[in-house]
Amino acid sequence: MKTILLILGLLLAISCSSTEQLEDKTAAQKKVDDKHKSAQASDHFVDGTILEMKGKYAEAIIEYQQALELDPDGGIYFALAKNYFRLHKMPLAIKNAKKAVEYDTNHIEYKELLGKIYLNSQLPDSAIAVFEDITALDSTNTNALFNLAFLYEKNRPTQALKTYNKLLDITGPEWNLLVKIADLNERMGNVEETIKTVENLLALNPSSLELQKLLIESYIKSGKYDKAEMMINESLTLFPEDIQLIEMKAGLFVQQENIDEGAKEYIKLIHNEDYPFAAKVRIGGAFFNQAILDSSSIDAAKNLLNEINKDSLDWEVNAYLGELEMRDGNDSLAIEYLETSADLAAWNPDIWIRLSGLLFDNARYQIAVDKLEEVIENFPDEFILNIVLGLSHGQLNQYDKALPYVKKAVELNPNDFTSLYAYGFTLNQIKREDEAITYLKKALEVDPDNVQILGTLGLIYDNKEMWEECDDAYETALSIDSTDALVLNNYAYSLSERNIQLERAFKMSTQAVEAAPDNSSYLDTKGWILFRLGKYEEAEEYINKSLEVDPENAVVLDHLGDVQFMLGQKEEALKSWEKSFELDPSQEKLKLKIEKGEL
Repeated sequence: MKTILLILGLLLAISCSSTEQLEDKTAAQKKVDDKHKSAQASDHFVDGTILEMKGKYAEAIIEYQQALELDPDGGIYFALAKNYFRLHKMPLAIKNAKKAVEYDTNHIEYKELLGKIYLNSQLPDSAIAVFEDITALDSTNTNALFNLAFLYEKNRPTQALKTYNKLLDITGPEWNLLVKIADLNERMGNVEETIKTVENLLALNPSSLELQKLLIESYIKSGKYDKAEMMINESLTLFPEDIQLIEMKAGLFVQQENIDEGAKEYIKLIHNEDYPFAAKVRIGGAFFNQAILDSSSIDAAKNLLNEINKDSLDWEVNAYLGELEMRDGNDSLAIEYLETSADLAAWNPDIWIRLSGLLFDNARYQIAVDKLEEVIENFPDEFILNIVLGLSHGQLNQYDKALPYVKKAVELNPNDFTSLYAYGFTLNQIKREDEAITYLKKALEVDPDNVQILGTLGLIYDNKEMWEECDDAYETALSIDSTDALVLNNYAYSLSERNIQLERAFKMSTQAVEAAPDNSSYLDTKGWILFRLGKYEEAEEYINKSLEVDPENAVVLDHLGDVQFMLGQKEEALKSWEKSFELDPSQEKLKLKIEKGEL
């Protein structure tokens, strides 16, 4: 009995020991697994950061989401919020920013991002709550205080003034803050008090240029332009080279809509070697924006930008000039400026997008192809460049070359109508009709009432002898636009080839010819329908009109031969058929007609 007890005790000890070892192994394995997950999460986070630096925010989000699944962390939520914000996906940006704050309620950077997102989402009350929370944690946070003051301005101007003054206590007499305060005083009806205060300060310290500038700014804010101009001129006598005074004078002219005089003053700054080039470009940008809003300012803006261009060739200035020349209807000059801009900033896809679009719109397809094929490798995922390059090849009937670019455009933007239609059309041109149908249908889902797509589908179905689908496409197109000449003609021709509904086909063809009386295809269709109706002399008249427009058309010549044969002109018929066959030797049925010498 003792032996049994001893054995049981030994087994129990072994069992307990094994359980403890198993638990130790499980815990150790869990640590290894956690460490592995953490390492994986870190890899995804680093990959996301690299993509973010490249501006590929959507792809970065995918990496961050994978990192989050492996190892949830406030920093990952923060990164997601930033990238959703950059993509203007505000609800998702807010959701992730709030998650980041939940992970670390005292992390000011997280809160600042959340406040910024609320601010840009037009949610001022939520933004105020966040920025107030930040200032509760750090009463000297100037960014939060400035945003609060800005948000208070609309409905709580007194609180805004108080907050701006608090900022002044922290930063000292910042010019921008003083201008804000003057502006608020004006809105609250206190601008005169501001002016009086500054005037009194100037009486005590008349040589203070900063006070003079503040007073000038206050005069401008209160609409006292004469006083502002007088004081600017007085100040310029003491400080004739002061760049800011010249800038204020120029700005005053612009504010009074005296754009030409303003431009003259700004040109003084542009010729000043001490004036930073970046500031010159900023002025050029301001005039560019004014010209966009008011076309009467275009000439002044162009003069000023050309003066900047003389100083130093800059891609941004040339881009502005290109846009203005385009708006002025000078497309050739616009292209020159944009080409210069693109050469100076080959790294900037936006310039290439603008230039390629302008080249395409001006039917300069070969130039667009030559330029874009040089740069597309640098921007392989730029949707517009791919679609323009593909469409340009298409306009040159280079459909094999067009195919990879329109395909790439679809991959980059699967729901874009233009790329879907271009890809479907290109596939059809290279005889990949089944694939073409697939993508044209997808395009039709995006724009169900597009007559052009329906007409293209009708042609494909007709070629494949899918009559029910063909008729359905054409009938739907005509129910949307019963006057579309191309659809009317193509449907009429399809019916005539099948020798059905000839009276209706004749009416549709007549309507198409009336819309485009010099269109060779439309004239031929009408002539062919008349042939089907047995009206051979009338048929000959329209087919001959078609050949006057397009004398080397093999199909029309074949039709003429058939008409001539039915009119008893067998020798002439044979000549027409033979000429048609010379132009297109692939016509097997025509070859038999020639061999037989009859229909």
